[in-house]
Amino acid sequence: MKNIPTDLLRTFVTIRDLGGFTSAGEFLGRSQPAISLQIKKLESLLDTKIFLRGTSLDLTEDGEYLYQAAKQILEINDKAITKLSGENVSGRVRLGIPNDFELAFLPKALRNLARTYPNIAVEVDCDISKVIFQRYQKHLYDVCLVMEPERKDENRDIRDYRIDQLAWVMSHGNLTDSEFLPLVTYPQGCIYRAMLESSLTQAGTPYRIAYTSPSLLGIMSAVEEGLGLTAMASSVVPSHLSKATEMERLPRLGSVSIGLYYRERELSVATRHVLDFLRAGLANLAPPPMLGSR
Repeated sequence: MKNIPTDLLRTFVTIRDLGGFTSAGEFLGRSQPAISLQIKKLESLLDTKIFLRGTSLDLTEDGEYLYQAAKQILEINDKAITKLSGENVSGRVRLGIPNDFELAFLPKALRNLARTYPNIAVEVDCDISKVIFQRYQKHLYDVCLVMEPERKDENRDIRDYRIDQLAWVMSHGNLTDSEFLPLVTYPQGCIYRAMLESSLTQAGTPYRIAYTSPSLLGIMSAVEEGLGLTAMASSVVPSHLSKATEMERLPRLGSVSIGLYYRERELSVATRHVLDFLRAGLANLAPPPMLGSR
């Protein structure tokens, strides 16, 4: 009976989650050739191909099966190591996060965290990114996630951010024809609102603020009822809403950086574990659209 080394499985899952051999190498602290060699060993051990050869990182049918199985194996392995090694991490971690992302990946990330580290208590605060970052600067959070305009020179750890295209979002029904494009937005200070208004002004498209709400539920309800369009990061658009990609009067909105902030020297053991789960959550968000798509 063959046994699959967990380090090979961890490398495979990391490649899939982060979307590349280079990214996985940086995350795991290994060179790209070393990562490639591990995948070759895994394929040789199983006598099958797990990645479709070409420019993409799409999985074969066997690769898809192995990915799901590997995640379960690694979860059991990590729980056992944590339990039997005597590690009993506990602590309180204060987290600030934008409204949109409380639904996108946070519940799943916190559920997985609780299964592995049940004694870590995470206190979550949701608001628009500008407010979240201001509170972080006042040391009200240990870790925060914020959205910002895309940076030209990004020098942060690749695990701590992702670039996402903003998308126009509307209900599946048609909007009432109007001279002024109706917008559903968060209050002033929200990056979505700033980019919406800037793009429409530059395009010379007349608009009006039809509905403003500080809550994600308020925004979604207004959009669902057809009161107007809004904008969201492409990876967090709910499945029951449409990306309005075919309306010619809508200009391109540009991209945002979705990133984590924390103070490296002040990180407790508990906070480091929370940070790892948040990084995994970012990596597992829906992939951003291809450049050039609308």
